Amino acid sequence: MKKLYLWILPTWILLSSFNLPDEKKFLAQQAANIEVFDAKDNHYELYSLLEQKPLIISPVYTRCHSLCTVISNGLQQAINELGTLGKDFNMVSFSFDSSDRRLNLATYENRWNMDGKSWKTISAKGGDIERLLSSIGYEFDYNPSTKEFSHPSILIILTPSGKISRYIYGVNPSKKDIKLAVMEAMAEKTRPGLFKGFYLRCFGYDPVLKTYKMDWRFIISTTAGLLMITLVSTLFIKSFIITKHHHG
Repeated sequence: MKKLYLWILPTWILLSSFNLPDEKKFLAQQAANIEVFDAKDNHYELYSLLEQKPLIISPVYTRCHSLCTVISNGLQQAINELGTLGKDFNMVSFSFDSSDRRLNLATYENRWNMDGKSWKTISAKGGDIERLLSSIGYEFDYNPSTKEFSHPSILIILTPSGKISRYIYGVNPSKKDIKLAVMEAMAEKTRPGLFKGFYLRCFGYDPVLKTYKMDWRFIISTTAGLLMITLVSTLFIKSFIITKHHHG
């Protein structure tokens, strides 16, 4: 309980000063397909990064020396543990600082050892930044005196067609939450296999705790059903064997 409290408290402090996305309003809505540029100064549409798979967007700004460092560090750890970046999904750190240029993005990419392909740092022009963040319900503030941004820590999961599938909150996203969110998003394009489908169904997203938790009702009912099928099948087989032996 103490560990849970220590995790929830700082997360709540980081998020409490902002209006979190209204999930009822934004989930299943299209994210704005804006023009973005990367560390190599290539310009293209955001949707070109989907590549027929989910895309995770992590809003940051490259000259941040506080929260963004914690966000990227936690994200990097979770992604490394998961080991499916580039295979099951792509990811971008999206800078909402309109003054960022190619070198700023390149410095941030190098700092976090991004491959520049499956995980890269991108940004856009001021108007396009506003369009994208408005379309996904992400809010931030700028303090002119300190020249710093105040912002929450949220990952936005897009489906292969660019729809908002899930939000993941906090500075230490778990690999379980990322894995399940990616599986949910990918289900738009292809039906999960038997094992993945069952695994995904064993968890439900809790809108209050903002995380996935075990769906014990489903697990118990499924287990009871399997036990009943096994029992009936066993009795049927035994009855068949006895009958066959009797006639024999």
